[in-house]
Amino acid sequence: MSTFECTQCGLCCLGIGEIVRMDRQISKYGFYVKNEVVGETKAVLITPEYRDLFDNDHSVQEEHKAACFFVRRRPDGKYVCTIHPGRLFICKDYHCCAARISKNGEEVGRVKGKVSLVTQDERLKEIWREGVQKQPDKSREEITALLHGHGYSVLFYDGE
Repeated sequence: MSTFECTQCGLCCLGIGEIVRMDRQISKYGFYVKNEVVGETKAVLITPEYRDLFDNDHSVQEEHKAACFFVRRRPDGKYVCTIHPGRLFICKDYHCCAARISKNGEEVGRVKGKVSLVTQDERLKEIWREGVQKQPDKSREEITALLHGHGYSVLFYDGE
C-alpha cells in the first residue's frame, strides 16, 4: 500500500468553493472559514509565506468560479492552500477521488477514476455494479439521478 502524495494539481480546491467558504474577515490575514455542509467554522490565518501571493493573485478564482477562496497558483504552476496549517477537516481528510457519495449526511463511498467505487455499503456496491459498471458511458447527471433515486447524494469534482 502506498501513501498518498499530493501533486498540488489543485483539483481538490478548484471545485470546493461552494462548500468551503470564507465566512468573514476578522483582520488583514485572519478569516473565519466555514464548511457549508456540516457547519464547521474555524478561525484561520493566511500562512506568512503565501501572503504576497494571496494579496496579489486572484487568477484562480477568476478562471474557476467554484474554486476555494484560499487557493492560489504559484509561479511554477502548482496550487497551494494559503491556510494549509489551519484548514478545515474536509480538506485534511481529502484523498484524491472523482466523487464522494453520501447517505444521510455520512460519506459512504468514493469514486476513483471513472467507474471504480470504494465503499463498505453493500447496497451501494450492488447499485453501482448494475447501474454504472455495466453501463460505463453514463454521464455524471445520469449517475447522480440513479444514486438520488436510491437515497444517496453524490458530489463530483471538476476535472475528472
